[in-house]
Amino acid sequence: MSFSLQSPQNKTLHKSSFSPSLSFAPRAFSLEKQYWKKREDMEVEKRTMVNRSMKLPIGYRFHPTDQELILHYLLPKAFASPLPSSIIPVFDVFFSHPLTFPGDQEEKKRYFFSKKRREVSSRIKISSGDGYWKPIGKEREIIACGRTVGIRRTLAFHETNKASSKLNKTRWNMTEYCLAGFASTKVSGEWAVYNVHERKASKGKRQRKSRGRDDAEEENLSCIDFTIGSDHETGPPPPSPPTSADESGSII
Repeated sequence: MSFSLQSPQNKTLHKSSFSPSLSFAPRAFSLEKQYWKKREDMEVEKRTMVNRSMKLPIGYRFHPTDQELILHYLLPKAFASPLPSSIIPVFDVFFSHPLTFPGDQEEKKRYFFSKKRREVSSRIKISSGDGYWKPIGKEREIIACGRTVGIRRTLAFHETNKASSKLNKTRWNMTEYCLAGFASTKVSGEWAVYNVHERKASKGKRQRKSRGRDDAEEENLSCIDFTIGSDHETGPPPPSPPTSADESGSII
């Protein structure tokens, strides 16, 4: 049996396909840069989407113009298009008393998407039976880009007095915004934006209410009795008798 010895110098070395080249480092840096750029863009988009669905920060108020409500909120809502924000919730404003509406009661104005209801004898009754909404004043056109895009009108709430079964006018008002001048479709005519707010009491009523509180406070005031509660009347002590002194200064 014979063995052949091969010299190490004759061994052929093959270049590995995984060996780094001179251009690998710049290419890797470029890919990494693209990755982090794409990830940053995704984070920005994510934050934007979150901010759209979040409530406004403290100190900010949602105060759109009539044209903005129609073109940027009601129009997309009516035609099932994306909204710029979800700050206006969907709520049936003709279901219950305005006191039960969601949102912060301290806010001056609250906005809702709601389906319109048909009037009966110029009244829109609410489902709970607590009263009805009645249109007041005149309808006003909302103009944008030289054309009519919406109609605005005001409704006042009258509540039912359960004790007397009478209807009393309240300070609750609601402004209704509807589309106008667009393609007449069933979908576009169903939705409306409602701005619900409570009017302040008139100056005379506030003054009368304030005077009533002052009168009640005066009636409840109690007087402090400074007299001595005793059966025997006691007055001031009698004066002391006059005294005389001799020449030495001693009292006699």
